[in-house]
Amino acid sequence: MIDERSRKKLILEHSRRMNAADIDGLLELYADEVTFEDPVGSGRRAGRDALREHFEELAAAGISEIPGEPVAGQDGVHVLVPVTATMDYLPKGPGFAERGWLTAPDTPENSRITWDFVLMMRAGAGGLIQELQMFWGRSDIDITG
Repeated sequence: MIDERSRKKLILEHSRRMNAADIDGLLELYADEVTFEDPVGSGRRAGRDALREHFEELAAAGISEIPGEPVAGQDGVHVLVPVTATMDYLPKGPGFAERGWLTAPDTPENSRITWDFVLMMRAGAGGLIQELQMFWGRSDIDITG
């Protein structure tokens, strides 16, 4: 079990490394057997290779995360943070539109996606993230530009 301050720092470090597109550094925060779901309800995936692919897609879209104030669970393992993020519509946006999460823009090459979500992480005793979940719905995501 890691303390509350350490868990809060860990979730903020995730956003810092994501914003820097430091995928290798980002993956250092995660356990080999990590599970993740983005968004919750879209299906769980497991392992660093799957997580790398997910993060690389976000980095390719120029994601920028602005985290709010983290909240640590009293269970000694969970931490949550509200995040506002933006990224280019391409390359991930068409998949969002296919799922009905967005309406495709007239000029996808000039459009960005903006959404609000809550990021939840579960940390293990060794201080690595074992689970990542992003909670957001259709009303939390929009197209700009």
